[in-house]
Amino acid sequence: MLPPLSVLGSNLLVKLGQLTGETYRLPVVLFAPTSRCNSRCVSCDWWRSDGTSDLTFEEIREVAEVLPRLGVRLVVFTGGEPLVREDVMEVADLFRARGLRLHLLTSGLALARYADRIAERFESVIVSLDGHTPNLYREIRGVDGLPAIELGLRRLRARSPHLSIVARSTIHRYNFRNLPDLISKSRELGFDRISFLTADVTSDSFGRSGRLPLAQGESPRLILDAAEIEELKEVIETTIRIHASAFADGTALPGPDRLRRFAQYYRAQLGLASFPEIDCNAPWASVVIEAKGDVRPCFFHPPVGNLRERPLVDLLNNAMPAFRRSLDVAKDKTCQRCVCTLKVGLRTNM
Repeated sequence: MLPPLSVLGSNLLVKLGQLTGETYRLPVVLFAPTSRCNSRCVSCDWWRSDGTSDLTFEEIREVAEVLPRLGVRLVVFTGGEPLVREDVMEVADLFRARGLRLHLLTSGLALARYADRIAERFESVIVSLDGHTPNLYREIRGVDGLPAIELGLRRLRARSPHLSIVARSTIHRYNFRNLPDLISKSRELGFDRISFLTADVTSDSFGRSGRLPLAQGESPRLILDAAEIEELKEVIETTIRIHASAFADGTALPGPDRLRRFAQYYRAQLGLASFPEIDCNAPWASVVIEAKGDVRPCFFHPPVGNLRERPLVDLLNNAMPAFRRSLDVAKDKTCQRCVCTLKVGLRTNM
């Protein structure tokens, strides 16, 4: 089934932008209300931020006013952790007042506190779930957060039974053996589905700017060694077998073929294979606006500018096209190592 004509037309303009580099329509904005976080994850440095340079409410209002003119349909709140910003619901209302749909990416630690207000404003909630036991969760995310997630999910489900609530798990050295357990845990907790990613260890994303090269920092601890990669292959096949129904009905993502590529990704990080091919048009279909005003083509490429120095429309009409025209996704090293792609096609209805 084709999407509505207005959506189809917008998607056609995205495809046209891929040919010219221009910004004709921008369906998706990923927006970080704050750079602060209430977790201390091994894969991320947002917890080091104090948030003092976060965009003010009035600066965010200026952004919200511009987005409808750019054809934005969806704003995804990301982070840091959005729910640690005290006025986050008022910020959400700025976008909703302009007809924009909202998704929330969250650690889930504050779901119980905000359940009613989340249900009123967001149509989908994506919760990080990297460990299926309290001990493993604490080891990876640095806080004793699994009980808080369980409580928050119960309250959110009670408040809005039909709200889309999805688990997202990053698979790396700490938890790859627990891949099947994470699917089981997501069902136990009542998530609609769970999706898996490999760990980004090469970009300056997630608050890590200024600490590269990561080979001398913390994140390479996430990479599997050669023996562990062979074990991962076995874990993946076991997971596909015992959770066949979850992969068949889409409650576990990605599907088996793409899940098997996780081993290739980690082999490539060791220089033992090429990186899996990707199919992505995120820099043409979306933009990332970070808490301090930096504007990125996607999570992983460097900023093209800052909202406090140049208006968003100027960045999208000038700086961003220049970046897009220089980008060959198939050959770009950042793209080749990407762990989270986005593909907006003609039939995409988001």
